[in-house]
Amino acid sequence: MNPLSSRSPRRAFRALASVIVALGASTAFAAPLASVALPDTASALLRGEEPRASSSGADPALSLLPLHPAADLIRGAIRSEAPDVVVEAVFLWLRRGPTTADEVLLVYNALRSIGSLEGIQYYSASRGRTRTLYERSTLLAGPNSDRALTDTRLQALPAGGETLYALQRDTTFGENRYRVELSAGDGYVAQSSSNLTGMRLGLVPVAGPGDVVVRVLVIQVDEGLLFYVASSAKAAVVPGVRGSLERSFANRAAAAFAWFSGIMDAAAPSGR
Repeated sequence: MNPLSSRSPRRAFRALASVIVALGASTAFAAPLASVALPDTASALLRGEEPRASSSGADPALSLLPLHPAADLIRGAIRSEAPDVVVEAVFLWLRRGPTTADEVLLVYNALRSIGSLEGIQYYSASRGRTRTLYERSTLLAGPNSDRALTDTRLQALPAGGETLYALQRDTTFGENRYRVELSAGDGYVAQSSSNLTGMRLGLVPVAGPGDVVVRVLVIQVDEGLLFYVASSAKAAVVPGVRGSLERSFANRAAAAFAWFSGIMDAAAPSGR
């Protein structure tokens, strides 16, 4: 959801923050939030809200999808997959200093720091309390490899993006392997994570390999960074599973944004 330590998310934040500050703070162009988010969504974000929506069927509504070419690719991919459920969540990280010229690279490095997700917390709706989300999170040398890799920082955006592999053991779906694809362009970073192994909700099988996809799109805006998450699944039709998946996806999106915000807050030029 990495020189970063996978044992301490707080230490990981500080390590990545030092990298970000060292890259400097020259200005870069970003579009107004109102030109990227739908009016109701933009207003809600500026009020400090975190809009969420869910849909299903062959043509999901995707009512929170940003107005951006990279978002159009997400819409097309989800339509082609025809998942049983899609949960959207959108957040706004407010920038309190100048936009850095390397902000897109900083965001890219944050999203590829898989090891720093280990130990992050989320709110479990089923248990009614905050608990650890990922008991283990690490990059792997390949899809079938057991060799764990430490997170590394890129000095430049890779042409055409990259594909990484990860192993995560979480407190809801157990241990699974994932394919993580990243790409970046003018003012945005996109990440897509899909499961390589079958997933269970406790003892109940809920999705086969490739049936769960979490897409993250981070877009520069004048006010800060728009953080959009679309989680989709072809899930087993078992009573209660869909509702559990929707709640889990929404809460995981919030946890991912909190993790991302922690990195960016620690790195902000204003020192917040």
